[in-house]
Amino acid sequence: MKNSQFNKIYEKKCDVCGKIVAVSKTGNGECKNCGWYNNRLGEMNEDKIIFPNLVSLNKAKRLYKDKKTFKPDLNDFLEMLSSYSEVEFWYKGLNYCLSLRDCADKKIEFGCNPSNICYFIDKDDFIQNAKIGNEYLKNIWDKVENPKYI
Repeated sequence: MKNSQFNKIYEKKCDVCGKIVAVSKTGNGECKNCGWYNNRLGEMNEDKIIFPNLVSLNKAKRLYKDKKTFKPDLNDFLEMLSSYSEVEFWYKGLNYCLSLRDCADKKIEFGCNPSNICYFIDKDDFIQNAKIGNEYLKNIWDKVENPKYI
């Protein structure tokens, strides 16, 4: 398998910044210039968040043009959760995790340790009611750090 067609590296223009990026035969490869992970599934679904990226391709293009990072907003973050089932972020030195559950009335599990787990029915319930201490997450989202997949 040393010389397998899957081991070959190809060059293409990054979908976000337009610089040359090395990709596999399947079109997957991270751009060293902007950090975007190019993949064909993302190219076919420009408005969906496709793992391992944190925002959609179209949003990444806008953010790159505005010289901003690819940090997901709260809606993006919850879309990541719905497609991957486990996500996390940091706030004031604590790691908070979200995961999807199969329970009919407890779809989203949220917390930073077993003693402070909260459950939410759906995305809208989470956006309206999720808190860290006395602060609604929707009001402090711009202060969270390192939102990502687990």
